[in-house]
Amino acid sequence: MKRRHFVVGATAATALVSATDRAFAQAGGKLGVILMHGKQSSPGKAAGLRDIASKLESAGMKAVAPSMPWGEGGWERISVTVPQVFDMIDGYAAQLRGQGAQRIVVGGQSLGANMALAYAVARQNVAGVVMAAPGHQPGFSSRNNPAIKEAVDKAAAMVQAGQGAQPFSGGDDNQGVTTRISTTAAVYLSWMSPRGEASMTAQAPLLPASIPLMLIIGTKDPAYGMAEKAIYKPAAKNPYSKYLVVEAGHRDTDFAASQRVVDWIKGLPAN
Repeated sequence: MKRRHFVVGATAATALVSATDRAFAQAGGKLGVILMHGKQSSPGKAAGLRDIASKLESAGMKAVAPSMPWGEGGWERISVTVPQVFDMIDGYAAQLRGQGAQRIVVGGQSLGANMALAYAVARQNVAGVVMAAPGHQPGFSSRNNPAIKEAVDKAAAMVQAGQGAQPFSGGDDNQGVTTRISTTAAVYLSWMSPRGEASMTAQAPLLPASIPLMLIIGTKDPAYGMAEKAIYKPAAKNPYSKYLVVEAGHRDTDFAASQRVVDWIKGLPAN
């Protein structure tokens, strides 16, 4: 798969950088941050992530907002499993390290936030996780949509029978809108299993205590009533972790909290 990504350049006028930000950079704040957009979105549409990335660069950090395979036009025919996405994130982390970053922070909005958590659980070598308006809940989808549960069960049976590479089509729910995914049984199951790596409620308890978590949720987000109890509290074992509520909906939570996200990343304790 060809990688396309959007990288935010450093500010041209260093005189505009505050004394605090210069001190942060000179003191060894060599952080690289990967910011992933939501399902059926793109870096170009992720205004909040772009704003965060720009502010991070101005503060002396490196940031990349890549185009992910679940983006606009891609989710409906996604061809990679969750572990294969982890390999892609490894590549972006290596890119940032090549630019001088010594520690990596992963974050994102909606499904991007979901994958930031899953990646941190899988790799356990990140400096922090930022989850803005976390989305994609396979467990909820299976419980509330019999057709999705039937598709997940069928895909699981095919994978168990050694037929994971066979073509497969199944449903998904994106903020109340039903979509259809045409892929293979193994890929569908990887993203839609309630017990899999894309299930935040399954992954949250597995986040190591060494990794701080910032979770931001909007009061108008459908997940507002469950995010703290089901995702944040099981995952937030590190004392630097932070739960933040903002007046926003699902798609603009990251923009509403952009400066606070940057401040939290800048304050990450040294490992």
